[in-house]
Amino acid sequence: MKRLILISLLLVTALLYQSCDRARYPVFKSYVTRYCKFEDIGIDTTKAGNIIIRGKGRVKHYSWRDEGGEKTTYEALCRKHNDLTYNKKREYHHRPEWGVCSAIDFREIDVISDKDFDSEHPAGTSLKDIVRFVSISPKKFIDSGYKETFNWRRNKPKIFKKESMINSMFHEETENYFPINGLLKDIGKDEMQMLPEDTHGILFFDKEPTAEKEHTLTVTIDIGERKKLVRTITKVFK
Repeated sequence: MKRLILISLLLVTALLYQSCDRARYPVFKSYVTRYCKFEDIGIDTTKAGNIIIRGKGRVKHYSWRDEGGEKTTYEALCRKHNDLTYNKKREYHHRPEWGVCSAIDFREIDVISDKDFDSEHPAGTSLKDIVRFVSISPKKFIDSGYKETFNWRRNKPKIFKKESMINSMFHEETENYFPINGLLKDIGKDEMQMLPEDTHGILFFDKEPTAEKEHTLTVTIDIGERKKLVRTITKVFK
């Protein structure tokens, strides 16, 4: 009897595994299959000394196969990013692993220090002209009608090689993601959209301070809808 029960359990397990692992071939209207929204966005210092911006706390997912309010939110985000005409039949098993983005876009980022940075940047003034935002996004791929891609092997920006945490931004199909790399004074809301879902981006300093090496930095992130996130961090420059 015990043997029959064990065999039955093994058969049920095998059937469930086959069911979960079975290939599916739906038509995807949008390239992005899942948007993610964390409870909070925080900043930390990486081992390389740069400032990482990433989601913290519990995460909420909005995907192509949701129903109800989650599906409504997903479709609204697809409309916002003009991701509506992908229309490709694609294979996946458990869930699609391409096209995963943050549900939060950045409009503007500013950084100030509590100390004089150099003669041109006294305490409390913007450092937007010496701090750059680095990330990736599929926005250019989508805006091109899902045609234009990026050759990372040939054209990978040098700054991407200076920070190991950048690797955590990538999922599948890296060629459909374009680099974001610009000074905060030059980069705009159109460029900081559809960011990676966990590590949203990294801040690099183009210059070192000329006097004090330890600075308490205030990072202000405008996420739209009259909302600004203000975070502080202490950074010790070499």
